[in-house]
Amino acid sequence: MKVNKIRDKKLLTDFGNHLRNLRKKKKLSLESLANEADVEISQIYRIEKGLINPTLSSLSALAKALNIPLQDLMDF
Repeated sequence: MKVNKIRDKKLLTDFGNHLRNLRKKKKLSLESLANEADVEISQIYRIEKGLINPTLSSLSALAKALNIPLQDLMDF
């Protein structure tokens, strides 16, 4: 079985930092964002740390929970 390798660690780290900044700007904890987005808190933590590559569905849910357009979530 082939294991997928993260291709661009810097991209994921930069996105994670951007997400963390947006979350903090909205004064949301990891737990409150997880509840609003219906995404596991551990998944948000791993996204913010640049450890996983989030799905489009997760990104959409996070943008809605942050009350921002998906486009703004991707502008980093």
